[in-house]
Amino acid sequence: MALNPLVWLLWLLDFLLSLPFWPKLCVFWCRGTQSQEYDSDARRSAPELMTTPFPDCKTAFEVLDKAFKNYAHLPCMGTRKFEGLHTPEGERFPLKVFGPTSWRAYHEVQSRAYAFGSGLVSLGVTSMPDKMNADVLSFAQISGPHCILVFEETCADWTTATIGAMSQSIAVATSYATLGMDAVGEAIQQTNSPAVVCNYKDVSKLATLADTCPSLTTIIYTRNYVEEDKPVLAGEAHRLQVLSMEEVISRGISAGLPPNPPSPDHIGLIMYTSGSTGKPKGVMLKQSTICAGIAGLENYFVENVGPRASSEATQEVYLAYLPAAHILEFTAEMSMLAHGAKLGYADPRTISSKGALRKLPNGELNGEPTGFGNNPPGAIQEFGPTCMAAVPKIWDILKKGAEAKLGTFSALKQALVLAAFAARSLALQQGRTTPLFDLIFNGFYKMVGGRIKVAVSGGGPISAEVQNFIRVAFKLPLIQGYGLTETCSTGTVQPLWSVENSVVGPPIKSVELRLANCTEVLDRNGKPYLNTDTTHLGAPCLGRGEVWIRGGPVSSGYYMMNQKTGEEFDADGWFHTGDIAIWTKSGMLKIVDRLKNLVKLKGGEYVAIEAMEATYSQSVYVNGINGGLMCYGDGDMDRPVALVQANTYELKKWADGNSVPYTSMEDLCANPAASKHVCQSLNAIGKGKLGGNEALAAIVLLPGTGPQEGTGVDCPWTPENQFLTASNKLNRKPILAGFASLMEPLKQKGIK
Repeated sequence: MALNPLVWLLWLLDFLLSLPFWPKLCVFWCRGTQSQEYDSDARRSAPELMTTPFPDCKTAFEVLDKAFKNYAHLPCMGTRKFEGLHTPEGERFPLKVFGPTSWRAYHEVQSRAYAFGSGLVSLGVTSMPDKMNADVLSFAQISGPHCILVFEETCADWTTATIGAMSQSIAVATSYATLGMDAVGEAIQQTNSPAVVCNYKDVSKLATLADTCPSLTTIIYTRNYVEEDKPVLAGEAHRLQVLSMEEVISRGISAGLPPNPPSPDHIGLIMYTSGSTGKPKGVMLKQSTICAGIAGLENYFVENVGPRASSEATQEVYLAYLPAAHILEFTAEMSMLAHGAKLGYADPRTISSKGALRKLPNGELNGEPTGFGNNPPGAIQEFGPTCMAAVPKIWDILKKGAEAKLGTFSALKQALVLAAFAARSLALQQGRTTPLFDLIFNGFYKMVGGRIKVAVSGGGPISAEVQNFIRVAFKLPLIQGYGLTETCSTGTVQPLWSVENSVVGPPIKSVELRLANCTEVLDRNGKPYLNTDTTHLGAPCLGRGEVWIRGGPVSSGYYMMNQKTGEEFDADGWFHTGDIAIWTKSGMLKIVDRLKNLVKLKGGEYVAIEAMEATYSQSVYVNGINGGLMCYGDGDMDRPVALVQANTYELKKWADGNSVPYTSMEDLCANPAASKHVCQSLNAIGKGKLGGNEALAAIVLLPGTGPQEGTGVDCPWTPENQFLTASNKLNRKPILAGFASLMEPLKQKGIK
């Protein structure tokens, strides 16, 4: 390809066309260190830490109240009309059908939220007392009807209910919509919640908790993804009062109660973690904590993306589809509201056109990605977001989808795209533009709405190859961010101009970070992580260690878990994250792994499980939609192993091309030759990127042909069957338990 004269001519022409943009190179190359030491070994991006986006606001409620007034007549929340389900010919499962989007303005959202808060009070929910602060709640339980539980998927009503509760100083506990009733019941009991906000389909399930949850008096249901002609439920069920969201709002309007604003020390949220490494913890976030979290993230948008909205034409558009019970989505939505953005609501399965249908004005159903403004089925083209966030799994799926599409092109067209990719990749790393080659990737850019200004990856490590591919082929400025529930999703965010891979950026302006010496684990060279280190595995750095975070967004601790709070939050205000990282020479943070996922093998060598998974997931044989792969090692093993959800299309293609007989997908996945081939493929990808001790000894291929909510070894990993958390992270303990029959013999293959 490189010897083709046409390729050289195109490269030269593109290079000449980029010359007018070269003055920007001086700015690109002359950027200094992105964070500075201000106190001992702590690093910040500014001398003073931010605590609020608006000087006259000290609580999250005050920030939102100001936003409602500032942007009163601008569109705020958009929801697609749900038209029911339809199973297209040849499909195994039904798809959701959507009609047009309806928008509510900021002042309309404010009115509904405050009326909902008034309605809660009329139902007997009362404000959280000032004396019941975070210090008390680390030891004791909420005494009284001062908290509601939100148990629902991401939707406009989720956010409206939460803001409404805040307007009356009522705390909100969050529970992932994929959790079972036992976990929901435990959250109700712990928080003494008198009311639960849930989806219509879950009302009867929640009603069964009446006998075990004496505090529960009311179930409030939304109609999110519920057909309008569904009958209204009976008013009583197992002694519980059952009301729709609209009925509570109507009650609130009749009651006419004005807001009873919370103080900075009021608990705003008790956000239960997804529990991927143990029992979920209730992270307590005060009103001032959420306010500071909003400040840091909203300031990033002001400095990197654009100013706050002044008209509808200047509004950013945020695609809200990640679980709202996850801190990344919650804080992102709050920050976008403070910024004056439009929030378009969706869910992970229907953001692309493959997972949805669009009902056209003439009644026909469209399943094709027709593009923004042209009745597309998928939410990403319907809303045309200017900013969105996703977990690494989503970006990996996008990459593999683009590569599959590229495989259908002619040889000449493939060569042209590959040449353009190489040229554009090099140009971006040099801070240059590619005016000519940009045109080649317009199709991919339009697949994601065609308007994205910033795309953020969070929730775990993304491989350098995936990040670079998305940045180049989809023309998205894909950056990484880092934060935790305990820090209200704040920590670091990669600058928008940065094209460095595998870094999560400098501290945002509301927190400071330090790397604490970590001697209990060793790197793959057998050395401890020290904040005085100047190299990491041969590359220069400014220190290594466990990440500690301090500032306004840091949580007060864990609800009713004083001992656990004392273990992870120290007396000086530092939260000990459990993540291992380095400072790069440019002052950006780079996460190496989590302490809990640095596993010592029998020989005393450590392997970085998450780094292995991020690398091996790039294989064409790994099905990210079905959950990807999970690596495993322990102190009894000499080498790690992995469970792999198989990409059946690629596996069949290999089998057919090599005359490997099989009668079914289950049969092929059980074939030792298939497992051996895929294992060799994975190790080839890891060579040079991972340590020799991180090469896989063996794998088990999983067909993923079972139902999504099933728990058999043939089922995919999903949040519905608890093999993934609600934020799409691997739920390791349930996987190990559910696949024990496969794991036990697989572990033996990792022992010499």
